Amino acid sequence: MLVTGANGFVGPWLVKALAAHGAKVSALVHSAIPSNTDANIQFVRGDITDFAAISKLIHESNIDTVYHLAANNINTGAGISPYHVFETNTRGVYSILEACRTAPHKVRAVVASSKEVDDCFTPASKRKHHPYMTSKAAAELITRSYMDTFGLAAVIMRSDNIYGGGDLNWQRLVPGTIRSLLQGETPTIRSNGLFKRDYVYVEDAVAAYLAVGSRLDNPEVSGRLFRIATGTATTVYDMVKQCACAAGKPDLEPRVLNEKSEERIDTLYSPEMEQTILGWKSQFSLEQGLARTVQWYRENLERK
Repeated sequence: MLVTGANGFVGPWLVKALAAHGAKVSALVHSAIPSNTDANIQFVRGDITDFAAISKLIHESNIDTVYHLAANNINTGAGISPYHVFETNTRGVYSILEACRTAPHKVRAVVASSKEVDDCFTPASKRKHHPYMTSKAAAELITRSYMDTFGLAAVIMRSDNIYGGGDLNWQRLVPGTIRSLLQGETPTIRSNGLFKRDYVYVEDAVAAYLAVGSRLDNPEVSGRLFRIATGTATTVYDMVKQCACAAGKPDLEPRVLNEKSEERIDTLYSPEMEQTILGWKSQFSLEQGLARTVQWYRENLERK
């Protein structure tokens, strides 16, 4: 199996879970190769936009399943390179899928997507479009074209807000809040704190990927869009308070700036189809997930 984005946030969790289930995993990283003592994991340095190199890896390692998680995940602000976002998120996906399509043996693909794309497929949405959200929407459409035109066995996994240990994007709510709490600082909410989100613990998300991967040859699964969601919404304010409780500071009050923002307004999704077809539903409550997340940061934050 091949996992792209193996040194990102979700990628390392998925690599370890696949290896723990006995799979031989080629873990593609874009930067330095991390230390590794697991015989079932082989780290490979590479670029997801390098079609020739990806094809060679899939061929020579006899890869039968690709979990494509790698992406440029900066989803706000104008201080980005839209070129690099589109190169990574759009060219990256068709390079991966073309390598799967042209392999000398059957290769299936699981393509990670994001809740961010919902507004791209909602005609009534007035939300301003950011390169990240449009690049991920394009990636979904590209994947669909490989499914429909070439019969590629693939699945799109559109996730809500995944949180957990290993997320080092401090601009995100959960890691930024927990870092502030562990450093003795008061966490800040830039908006009014009333926006509601569905937060999925990372080990639940990984379980969803495993459930899909083990069923890719099932006609009820291949060619479908599945969502990684708990079906429960929590306000930003309440999420920060829950983080504070998990960090042992239940009486702490965050600073609410009440600034105007371009935050998306989420529609809550109930994952009944995922439970019926995949046998998957979230197993960790918010309290349990945050407790494990805070513990990870307590143990690892000083090293980062």
